[in-house]
Parts: sequence; C-alpha cells; structure tokens
Amino acid sequence: MTLTLFGKTFRVVENPHEQDAAIEIIEGDFKGLVYQYGKVGFEDGKPNINFERTIRRLPDSGEELDNLLNNNDLNNLMGNILVEIMQEQIQKEEKDVWIWKTYTISDSNN
Repeated sequence: MTLTLFGKTFRVVENPHEQDAAIEIIEGDFKGLVYQYGKVGFEDGKPNINFERTIRRLPDSGEELDNLLNNNDLNNLMGNILVEIMQEQIQKEEKDVWIWKTYTISDSNN
C-alpha cells in the first residue's frame, strides 16, 4: 500500500521476521528510511501526539542515526504519517460498523 502525504510518499512494508509492519519513505529527503512505531500516546488538553519509533533502515542519503533521531523535520513527518494512518483506520472501522449495521437491519427484515 502506497500513500501520499504532503507530497511525500510512503508505504507500509512487512518483514516476515517482525510481528508489526513498518513504514518506508519512498520519496523526499528521507527516501529509503524504514521505521516502526512503538508506544503511542496523547497529551491531555493538547493537540500533541507522542510516539516511540525504531529506525530499521537508514535513508539512501546515508544520514547517521543520531542525526535522524534528533531531526525535527523527520519527527514531524513521522507524526503526520501516524495521524494519517490512524485517520484511515478510523474511517475503515466506521465503514465496517455501517456495513454491519446495514446488514443487521436488512437481515432482521427478512
């Protein structure tokens, strides 16, 4: 699955040796970077999202891990991707509930 966010394209990738999928950035300054999200949390009363991440593969640029971990642009991009993925999941779940309710109502009318 390939998704576009603010002109930067990423895709969800799977590793047969890992339980959770990862994100690969396939365009832009961080092209080639692969990472996984860890624990995600929200700050009470603030529009902030906190998340852990593990970088699995460095970008094609060869930027060092320490620089990536402290890069505000990358952190913001990862946060935006996370929000987009969460919004898609919510929409999918809402659609599934709508389909389930429609099926249940239709089924009960028979």
